[in-house]
Amino acid sequence: MINKPPPIPLPENLWGEKWRLAAIQAGNLVEDFADRPIPILSIPENLQPLNLGLASTLPIPGVIIYGGRRSMHLARWLQATNPVALNYIPGAPDGLVLEAGVVDRWILATFANPEISAAGRIYEQRKQQSQGLHFLLVQPDDSNMTYSGFWLLQAENLGKNPAKS
Repeated sequence: MINKPPPIPLPENLWGEKWRLAAIQAGNLVEDFADRPIPILSIPENLQPLNLGLASTLPIPGVIIYGGRRSMHLARWLQATNPVALNYIPGAPDGLVLEAGVVDRWILATFANPEISAAGRIYEQRKQQSQGLHFLLVQPDDSNMTYSGFWLLQAENLGKNPAKS
């Protein structure tokens, strides 16, 4: 087993303007994004909810980052780092940690807000229910008109993906 170093802060030039936790029904996940003109799109066949045997009504958790003018820069950086998982980590403060590549880890956000912490716990519960499947979406703003990047991810320790065995 590879030892993972502690997460490091995301470089300030990559910070988005804001972020939020979200969920999309499994049955809508692929069709909502596969046919859109998204410059960076990662929806591996083996991670599609139907191929994992997930119910179409199951909420798939995710994180949406509104990057503003830095949106495309952030999406390109994320693509280069090979995102693997986004985890809610309870603590003082709580945080969101991006796992990338084999051992890279970055702190995407920290917070002490009880409502956001509760949403983080729900996010992790939904990951458990979805075999670790979750998503990361980067878009310039919350208009839902344009997107910079979309990744379908699966936490390694939660996934029961036979393609990896």
